[in-house]
Amino acid sequence: MVYTETKRKEFTIINSKKKSPAGVDESKCYRSKKQGDATEKIAEVCRESKDAHITVYGGDGSVYESVNAIMNAGAGDTALLTVVPFGTGNDFVRSLPEKESFEKKIDLIKFGNRYCANILNVGFDCDVVATTEKLKKLKLVKGALAYAIGVVVTLFKKIGKNLEIEFTLEDGTVEYEKGNFLLCAVANGKYYGGGFMCAPNAELDDGILDVILVQKISRLRFATFVGGYKKGLHVTPDGKVAQKYASIAKYKRCTAVKFKGLERLCADGELIPCSEADISVVHNAITIVR
Repeated sequence: MVYTETKRKEFTIINSKKKSPAGVDESKCYRSKKQGDATEKIAEVCRESKDAHITVYGGDGSVYESVNAIMNAGAGDTALLTVVPFGTGNDFVRSLPEKESFEKKIDLIKFGNRYCANILNVGFDCDVVATTEKLKKLKLVKGALAYAIGVVVTLFKKIGKNLEIEFTLEDGTVEYEKGNFLLCAVANGKYYGGGFMCAPNAELDDGILDVILVQKISRLRFATFVGGYKKGLHVTPDGKVAQKYASIAKYKRCTAVKFKGLERLCADGELIPCSEADISVVHNAITIVR
């Protein structure tokens, strides 16, 4: 580990129904019992020890619970969080450094009194998550496969959402969009959906939200778009929308985004019913270590 402190309270939580990870002594761990249990337990630990080191074995939902617990306990500036991928999608960790060990301050996306670490999305993607959750109940459909099938199933339902969106750009300029949109992803990390690179230029620590907005398109046009979208080819390295997708997609770098006209949003894979959302970035909110 990078850090050298020896007096931190160590707390390890396994947020999964799977067997124990190899080499882990479960007698020294806490296994969460239901959704929300990890949030309550981690918050309790962090309230008692603001500089606790939390290690969580789980997926993106576990990351969501962990960061909300740490922030709501007032320990964002002091606690450490280690995420060991042990879920289905494990998209958040794809944006972390590949080094064997590191200590890194990262941003969080704030909406209302909640936080997410990776990506907040509305529209088609949100509907796909809802469908995917149902598919995961089938024994042979898991992880990225469930998401891929969820995309196909959702595509045959009604697509497109009438939204009003306000963007505060990184230079302080405010822009507005109103219309029928396929999806909008507000990204801190690069990946979601088991490996879809929706925000190839996103960085976890730059104080900026990468926002990808896609107009409602035909199912045929979607078929020609989704492959490049998954590979991150819709946005160029210099921050432009690739010419192939310029007529249907927009890319903005923002510090805040507001939505009206929602039915729900999806934050790190967690579905949350709402009609409006006021979203901002919290710079250097929490410390991730490996």
